[in-house]
Amino acid sequence: MADARLTADEQVLAAATKRAVQALGGLDIASRETGLSDTQLSRCCSPNHRDSLTLRAVATIESLTHGADGHPHILHALARVVGGVIVVPVPEFFGDGAGLVQSTLDIATELGGLSCSISDAMHESSAAGSEVTPGEAAVARERLDALDRASARLRLRLNHIAEGGKSTE
Repeated sequence: MADARLTADEQVLAAATKRAVQALGGLDIASRETGLSDTQLSRCCSPNHRDSLTLRAVATIESLTHGADGHPHILHALARVVGGVIVVPVPEFFGDGAGLVQSTLDIATELGGLSCSISDAMHESSAAGSEVTPGEAAVARERLDALDRASARLRLRLNHIAEGGKSTE
């Protein structure tokens, strides 16, 4: 039986849980890895049930879906629900020169993509003319998230160098 209507935040977390379980390979694998029944996991993925994962289960699922598109699924959603922006995974390599160049290029690429998506949305020939539609705003927000991640990776690399790490190998 479904619970009383969940809040929008609870539904966002349920949808993120569903995406993470799918990225892991489905309910059977998630059940095996977390020790939770597939029925319990299914309720945690449902926008109609109040059940949710423990922090331990979230950590297990997120660690096993590393590298999957949208990772970390649940942590990104949780960050937004509690007033944050996104979770930025720490880069594998910190201070090498190639990493600094790549991080700078990533920022330029993402900023260009963000600028294009906003410009396209506001162009008079777009779906709603010069008004930005919710769909266009969602696309721009995703581009902004990518820019934030790229900026954070560069910041981490620069912090590493500033704290005595080397800038080249």
